[in-house]
Amino acid sequence: MIKEALIAGYLALVKGAASFFNLFPLQNKTVFLSSFGNNAYYVAAELATSSKQPLIFLNKTKCTIDFSTIPANNKKILKFETANIVHLVCSLYHLATAKYIFIDNYVGILSVMNFRKSVRCVQLWHATGAIKRFGWCEPATKKRSCLAQKRFQQVYDRFHFIPVSSRQMAQIFAESFHLDDSRFLYTGVPQTDFYFDDVAKARGLSCVRKAYPSIVGKRVVLYAPTYRKELLPTVNTSEWIEKILAGLDDHHILLLRLHPSAKESINLESDPRLLVVSDYPSVNELLIATDVLVSDYSSISFDFSLLRKKMIFFTYDYKDYKHQQGLWATNDLYFPGPIVTTTSGLIRHLNDTSIDFDKIDRFREHWNTYSTGQACKNLISSIYDQQDL
Repeated sequence: MIKEALIAGYLALVKGAASFFNLFPLQNKTVFLSSFGNNAYYVAAELATSSKQPLIFLNKTKCTIDFSTIPANNKKILKFETANIVHLVCSLYHLATAKYIFIDNYVGILSVMNFRKSVRCVQLWHATGAIKRFGWCEPATKKRSCLAQKRFQQVYDRFHFIPVSSRQMAQIFAESFHLDDSRFLYTGVPQTDFYFDDVAKARGLSCVRKAYPSIVGKRVVLYAPTYRKELLPTVNTSEWIEKILAGLDDHHILLLRLHPSAKESINLESDPRLLVVSDYPSVNELLIATDVLVSDYSSISFDFSLLRKKMIFFTYDYKDYKHQQGLWATNDLYFPGPIVTTTSGLIRHLNDTSIDFDKIDRFREHWNTYSTGQACKNLISSIYDQQDL
């Protein structure tokens, strides 16, 4: 109850500030409120080539994308943090006065934002597909208070549009957010455009090799697990990584990329075959340099499928994760590669160079139906009034 009271008090202040800023004229500008930033970056980059309107970037703490590289003259970058009062107030002003708003995560303050009629709020999300459940379909949601549940739906109702890569993802969003079909745009997901751009891919590969020169000439394995809440059991990451490295020859190099919300320390950086790449800003570029992806319930596999490379799913905590977080399914349309629960099984599949391309292709076509390299252009043409560009 104390937590809910604090949230209610904070949102009351936000509502007051937003109501005041609603008195100001609505402006033809675009605001990106980012927790992750990958999709926002590609939309903003495309806008910079086709529009002269101001671009405002509001970045949460864990967003590592460098929006300063966007070639737009009229742009601002602010920190969307409660501790930074000046930036927070400026952010609320821009959210209340912008005609176009893009977000990529659940944003609690939207529950008290009263957007004007001509405003368009787009939920870019941060995943092309989904293995784990979220929103109303996550088991923990049903255990929250009535006030919290009401707030969740108020946020979801603010999403005017959600671009998707597949009919399946639209169905998942509809069930997770309790939204109808009118909210979905079958444009593809913006960040997938990268995988159809040969120049961008070559440049990305060059950047990764420059940052980590020891990967050149090696078989690169990227381990990128999803976020795990504190209540989920953990493994001794350093211990099992040591076992994995012992089971691979010197031709392999292991890249470790923890979820942005994870803060686990690894004590094996002295091993030249292990590189911790959690701070590398672009996961897309890392995937270009990767030969084998090891993940679990993360959405990273949906993007990696566009590269038609080997995937292995290390689901050591499957029973607990399924019970506490929830999974949509465990068939080939969610796991297009070997599923292993032990380090010995993982080592065996890492040393096996065979790839089931048919399984990967079915997975890719199922989830990336509308991601064909034109997602940003399709989205912009669907959202923006022509006179605003």
